[in-house]
Formats: sequence, structure tokens, C-alpha cells
Amino acid sequence: MTLAVTARPERGLLDQAGMEGRHRHRQHLAARARSARGFSLIELLMVVAIIGVLASIAIGVTPGIINSTKGQGGAAQVASAFRRAREIAISRRRNVRVTFQGTNQLVLEQVNVPGPGFTPIETLTLEGRIQYNTFGIADTPDLFGNGAAVQISGAAGLPMFTSEGMFTDSNGDPANATITLGIPGQVSTANAVTILGATATIRQFRWDGSRWNE
Repeated sequence: MTLAVTARPERGLLDQAGMEGRHRHRQHLAARARSARGFSLIELLMVVAIIGVLASIAIGVTPGIINSTKGQGGAAQVASAFRRAREIAISRRRNVRVTFQGTNQLVLEQVNVPGPGFTPIETLTLEGRIQYNTFGIADTPDLFGNGAAVQISGAAGLPMFTSEGMFTDSNGDPANATITLGIPGQVSTANAVTILGATATIRQFRWDGSRWNE
């Protein structure tokens, strides 16, 4: 009699434990079912809308950024060519003549000594529609002039980097220069390279819409 009485509470406890286990199992299955259903329609529409907004912004901004980068890249090419010309002139002890050809080419030639003529060194062609171009904007902070896309002070003739490390006109006098370039009609791509004649110091500037930044 005592054993029977004792067994009944134990069976009750076991039954209760089993019910709780089955309840937890059902909850687990329900949670998995909810997870398997994925996103709701509203959530999907919100994601699509966000992607659409980001895509429209990217479409509007990307071309401008690309063109601006092209302008900076063109100016960097010209500045690098000038630095190479100066280094060659100093290392070889020969003057290096600079010629701007057409709207997008830069030619470097070594002045032959002794004898007349020039030895070609490099021909640089600007890419991505970048050209020598004046945009009708303010002069650079160096104030070397911006009346033309290629503005060089001093006497007429082809300028050169000298073996003494200067940038001079055809008479050998120091000449300051400003070379403005970019995509014609797109002032946001405007860039400039300047040369201080006495020391051939080369600087690069970018137009930000209101002023030049180095």
C-alpha cells in the first residue's frame, strides 16, 4: 500500500516532466518553422527600396568621380614627366627641351652637345579625353598666369630643363610656367601643374569648384 501511494506522485512528476519536454520540443519546432518562413514581404520591399536608393546615388555620383580622377591622373602624368626631364638634365649634364604638341601630347628631347639637333627621350600622350585646356577660372596660388592652357613666361621659343636644375626659356633665363588641363567643358576635372623657373620646383593643383588645392 505504501509503495503504491509513493509511486503515484513519482508518476505525476514524470508525467509533468514529459509534458514540459514535449512543450519545449513544440516551441523549438515552431521557432524553426518561423525561421524557415524567411523574410516577410514588407521586409523584402524595404530591402529593395534601400538598394534602389543606393543604386541611384551611385549612378549619379560615379561618372563625376571618375572624370575628376582622370583629371588628377593627367596632371600627375605631366608632373612626373617634368620631374624625369629635370633629373635627366642634371644626371646627363645636358639640357632637356620640352615641347607641347597638339592638345594632349608632351615631348621631351635631349639637346645634343656638340652638334645641332635633339635626341628623343619620351613622348607622353594624355588619355581619358584629358587635354590642355583653360577653363576661365582663377589663377593658381603661384600666380604664374593662366591666359592660356600652356602659360610660360620669358622669351618666345621652346623651354627646357637645364643641367643646373632650372627651367628656362630659349634665352636661358628662368621661366615660370602653368599648365592647365582637364576634360573640355567639365570644370570639375580642372587640374594644373606649375614650375618655378629658378629652381624648377614642380607643384600640382586640383580645382574643387571654388579654389585650387595642392
